[in-house]
Amino acid sequence: MERPVICFDWDGTLADSMDLCIGEVRTCLLRMGLPDLSDETLRQCNGPTFEEAVPLLGIPEERIPEYLQTRLAAGLELVPQINRLFPGARELLEVLRPHADLCIVSNGTAEYVGLCLKTFHLEGVFHRIVTCRPDRTKTQNLAALLVELQPRRAVMVGDRLGDIRAGKDNGIPTIAACYGYGSEAEYAVADRRVESVAELQAVLMNFCKNI
Repeated sequence: MERPVICFDWDGTLADSMDLCIGEVRTCLLRMGLPDLSDETLRQCNGPTFEEAVPLLGIPEERIPEYLQTRLAAGLELVPQINRLFPGARELLEVLRPHADLCIVSNGTAEYVGLCLKTFHLEGVFHRIVTCRPDRTKTQNLAALLVELQPRRAVMVGDRLGDIRAGKDNGIPTIAACYGYGSEAEYAVADRRVESVAELQAVLMNFCKNI
């Protein structure tokens, strides 16, 4: 039987990275000499691309390149100290790996996702890793992955509306990771929702067995 493909978002689905997001953006603003913002505002930056977060943070247009470089540098510094996996995420991947080709489709940069995988000793676990590109949306990134792999069966798992829309736009089932950082309105768009990593593991094992 051909192996199915399971596409995971990274932040908010496998990685519990909210503290990292708040820390990196706050550090970025401090280094740029810009006003600090509330944790609530900074939380909204977890999920969108760096570019999409610019309006939330009020970055002056002429300083956007500086913001992109400064935030990436701050995040890479903080990953080993702050970032973590959701409890059970490592076991989830270990259980699923013999039954499916696991992929990441993330709005994070290649440097960030690569460092996370190295930090968590997950190199070699994922069949393909697709990261942020300025010229592509997540829908387009997922489409390119599916064209490359041509799977008979695939599923997209994520916690934000962009993840769910990417799956739906590409005609594959979607699962909302409701333990992540999305809202009820975002979760409601998915074909199925799970409330914990353990529940996600059970649902994906059934998917692998075509139940």
